[in-house]
Amino acid sequence: MKKKVKSKKKKYKLSYQKIVVFLLIIIFVLIIYNIISNLNKENESIQTASLIDNEALKDIETSSYANISRYIVYGTHLNLEGDIEFNENTSIENAGIVVKNVSGEEIAIDTDNTYDDNLLSFSTLKEINTGLDLESLEVTDYYILLKVEFENNEIKYYSLSNDTEYGDIDYYTLTRNNSNNKIDISFSRMGNIPVLSLNITTVDELPEDVYDVVIDPGHGGADGGASSGDYIESDIVLDCAYELKVQLEEIGLKVLVTREEDEIAEEFKGEDIYGENGRVTMANESHAKILVSLHLNSNESDFVSGGVEVYAAPNSDLTLAKMFADNIVEIANTDYSQNESYKEEEGVYVRTIEVGQYNSSRFIFDSIAYLFIIREIGGIATGAYANGNNSVYSENIYRDSNVGVEGYLIELGYINVDEDLRNILRNRELYMKAITDSINDFYGLDYNN
Repeated sequence: MKKKVKSKKKKYKLSYQKIVVFLLIIIFVLIIYNIISNLNKENESIQTASLIDNEALKDIETSSYANISRYIVYGTHLNLEGDIEFNENTSIENAGIVVKNVSGEEIAIDTDNTYDDNLLSFSTLKEINTGLDLESLEVTDYYILLKVEFENNEIKYYSLSNDTEYGDIDYYTLTRNNSNNKIDISFSRMGNIPVLSLNITTVDELPEDVYDVVIDPGHGGADGGASSGDYIESDIVLDCAYELKVQLEEIGLKVLVTREEDEIAEEFKGEDIYGENGRVTMANESHAKILVSLHLNSNESDFVSGGVEVYAAPNSDLTLAKMFADNIVEIANTDYSQNESYKEEEGVYVRTIEVGQYNSSRFIFDSIAYLFIIREIGGIATGAYANGNNSVYSENIYRDSNVGVEGYLIELGYINVDEDLRNILRNRELYMKAITDSINDFYGLDYNN
């Protein structure tokens, strides 16, 4: 009995020691938590105080902010959509997205907005290739804000919070004078305030996997495209692509070609366009700003004259597309195509698919690009949708990307029109010079050609 009593006392003693140790651990954890909490509060106070010292953010509202529901980089431009809720009876005169540098200088971005039931909705996505021109920004820090003008002439600035599934973006500008800028587009916080910032630095060269321009010679391998006699579209546009690559590199650009030779005809098949080495995948992985896809047209009718056709994405500004067409006509001494289908301007075409055919609400606009090389390299901006359900094609893993390459498909002429074919074969360099000059002038590369 004594042993049992002694044993019970020992057990009781051990339990008491455990309780003491447990309480000490709790006290220790609470002390650490209190220290960390105080440090975080102190850090938030410092960060919040830094808003006052920042010329771009010193007038920012700290009580509320706007939610960004979509943000996209397409080609060289950044666009945003979102909303913010106000108190009842708030009267708003105007609102728009602005970009402020650390000195407080402001750049206004063309913005559409609606105000209904106290909810202000805003969007810069009127056109996917306009908005904030990332190429035009100087090397410094910027902040993107919502500027609201109230009916009483009061102006307030609201920060932007990321309410999307997408994270930060690393953007590299086009190569100018053998150098590039890197732009870190990031959502972060200053104290309790969410901020969307652009940190711009200069880099000596692009990373190995980043390019300025992608050239896509149409068709290839077992798919020769259009033909006329002994002439095959895939061969001719491949020679054109070689020439264009040389000319673009001469003005300092880093260029990727999706197809460089036709010796592996059996391995290069159309269904591989979305595969690991497919042209769509290569373009998406290039981080390029622009893609030029080269083709030759064909028509069963006996055309007396042919001419150039430049296809662009729907919902986009067509200035560069028009420049391509005009320069090719002038420099290569050819004509605008007489094709009236899908024509927007002389030599410029936009062919679309109605979104309703695919019963999807994931697209931004009512229609998307018909031509896969334009649609599938633009991500959500152009309505990329190849999800692998079609047994002929593999999945485009970049279809939901919010970073897209701005794509143009150029039909240089009609292969079955003798005048067009002769001109392209004889003056290939001039056709490619017209494309090179357009890129040089449109993007302000300032290369003296």
